[in-house]
Amino acid sequence: MVYSPIEIVLKYLDCTEQTVITGGVATLEDDSSSLMADSRTVSTTERSDRVKRSWQLSWNSSADFIMDLYEVVRTSKGFLFIPPLLQERRVIGQKLRNTVTGLPLGDGVTKTFQLQRAVIIPHDIGSGSTSSDPFDINYPLEGTVIGYSAGIEVPLDDVDLETGVVTYATAPANGATPTADFEHAWAAKFTSMSVGRSMLEVDNTEVRSAQIEEIF
Repeated sequence: MVYSPIEIVLKYLDCTEQTVITGGVATLEDDSSSLMADSRTVSTTERSDRVKRSWQLSWNSSADFIMDLYEVVRTSKGFLFIPPLLQERRVIGQKLRNTVTGLPLGDGVTKTFQLQRAVIIPHDIGSGSTSSDPFDINYPLEGTVIGYSAGIEVPLDDVDLETGVVTYATAPANGATPTADFEHAWAAKFTSMSVGRSMLEVDNTEVRSAQIEEIF
């Protein structure tokens, strides 16, 4: 089930083409903050499981579309953002969550699995690795999902482009690990109260520094 605190307009802002001027600079923003109580004690708000990813982008040939999108969603609604950086939208060999058992394993019966994403980095000292907690991916891109069972590519009957639930043609065997390669969009929203537009010459404009942020 797709969850978002705000309504998401199912419209792609696709930045994979050469319409992005600045190239898409991604930053991470920590949403924890300190609050001063009446007793003068300082406490920190609870930090979410994931910090939000944000992008500050500029467009040239897509300027009209950006302005139209902003007219529709403003800062109160979300949309689907396809970042220009391949490593931000591509996932390789990611384990999937069994929609019945909740485990990243097949049970010989269940055919539906939830796409997920987690990041693994090796330790700088010693052996082993550190990984982030996996989270559901709700908006895979059409034609990019390849399913595997125990490392062997297998056919998929269906890919839900909204929920990110994939349906295997044959249920993965009991104990087999289902994985997938795919690309996905990020649910995002404009965070700027306004979006500026630069007039370069007649019929030639740019949208500069439109700030957008991941939502979940």
